[in-house]
Amino acid sequence: MKFSEFCDSVENTEQEQQFLQFMKEDENFGEAKKHLVKAEKIPVVGKVCTALVALSDYDSIAEFRESEYYPQIMDWDITYDPEAKSLSLNPGEVQMKQIKKAATVFGIVVAVLVALVLVLKFCRCKKKALKS
Repeated sequence: MKFSEFCDSVENTEQEQQFLQFMKEDENFGEAKKHLVKAEKIPVVGKVCTALVALSDYDSIAEFRESEYYPQIMDWDITYDPEAKSLSLNPGEVQMKQIKKAATVFGIVVAVLVALVLVLKFCRCKKKALKS
């Protein structure tokens, strides 16, 4: 379920308070927050990490929706299980397209660099053969 849909379904309910309390009081999430703050500068994921940390500081989802952080996380997929006290946040379709584009560009750059190295190596070998 998208985070925006999750917010629609739990806003102004008991689940909202359970979710926000989990975000503030869970020991594992508290430890994770320390690492999430450090991940701010990672492309795509950094903004989501910042938004998650900010979410734990709000008293209601309505307040969070009005913040600058909400658009950064609204299209991500969320799974929250209050009984198991687990939270899972995964990239949505938009983020997966961004990740695929970035991976494609990275792959092309690596391929060009490998080809360049091979061409340079081949030219050096040919030059040595011509000198002999």
